[in-house]
Amino acid sequence: MPYQPYRTDGRRMALLCDGRLDVNTAKTATGLLIWCPEDVAAVVDRDHAGRDLQQIVGCGKGIPIVPTVAEAARLGANQLVIGVANLGGVMVPGYRDRIIEAIGLGCDVVNGLHDLLSDDAELIRLADERGVTLYDVRLVPEVPVGMNRARTVDNNRVLTVGTDCNVGKKMSTLALVREFARRGLDAQYLATGQTGIMISGTGYCIDRAICDFAAGLAEKMVLDAADRRWLFIEGQGSIDHPAYSGVTLSLLHGTAPQALVLCHVQSRAGRRHDEGTPLLPLAEYVRLYETISAPILPAKVVGVSVNTWGLDEPEARAELKRVEDRVCLPAADPLRFGADGLADALIAFFDGR
Repeated sequence: MPYQPYRTDGRRMALLCDGRLDVNTAKTATGLLIWCPEDVAAVVDRDHAGRDLQQIVGCGKGIPIVPTVAEAARLGANQLVIGVANLGGVMVPGYRDRIIEAIGLGCDVVNGLHDLLSDDAELIRLADERGVTLYDVRLVPEVPVGMNRARTVDNNRVLTVGTDCNVGKKMSTLALVREFARRGLDAQYLATGQTGIMISGTGYCIDRAICDFAAGLAEKMVLDAADRRWLFIEGQGSIDHPAYSGVTLSLLHGTAPQALVLCHVQSRAGRRHDEGTPLLPLAEYVRLYETISAPILPAKVVGVSVNTWGLDEPEARAELKRVEDRVCLPAADPLRFGADGLADALIAFFDGR
């Protein structure tokens, strides 16, 4: 099946998290719950049905957890969204039956996994019979290789980069776009992963592109949005993660950002999916990202976004101060305390260029 843009208008989502409803594995669901809760009819999870969603994942207050897709449909759901982002993006055992149930109920199905619905002949046949759409948001269009054209675009480009995977790059990028929009500035979010695409309805999954073309896909996003003054690009992975460094480098080279925001989880000492390997010091990540960016277009780490989940407010603010002292850059938890400080730093950086 060829690339098909995902549409967000008129949707009422049931987020499928069966057996995986936690803040790490249900990454797609939590992103949607934070940024577009008004579009969510219910979360589907047998294990936690009837419980308080806010207490489990820290968001989604008032949204019900139900045991079946049928119950979500009775609450108005017209899309079943696979809400997990697991290692390797493989289909979770048992989820295919839920997808078939949703199709039978007349619901579109939205899939962000690498295992594609469009590779399943039976699902295609059932969807055609019911007149519903199967969205594989990881599919990408064909593009040329990167030609370093993004560096010639005359606008302000900010890329979030990480000390690890799943540290808040998407959330930080969205928070910055919201803050710039609040100030009346012309800012656009460029989604580069499946959850960001589901939130915004635009973007491309960089990790689905063939390696030689990933930077070209990132470049295309910048060129297509060249008329916008501020571009905020969602980062992926981290430059030293053996599983995800390829997409990180493709985004750095393909988008040619002038400014970087480093994202970090305060409680994490070792890489996710590689817990035996400790993270580098924050200052070393600053040096690495700036050094690797330099041959394409010199970029500067302007601030640090710190996920302070698990700390009370005094502890969180003390941790932000420690980070600032450690790297001599402004630090913030943009979801918890706002992105105004990071926004100020970015505006000052571009004004001084």
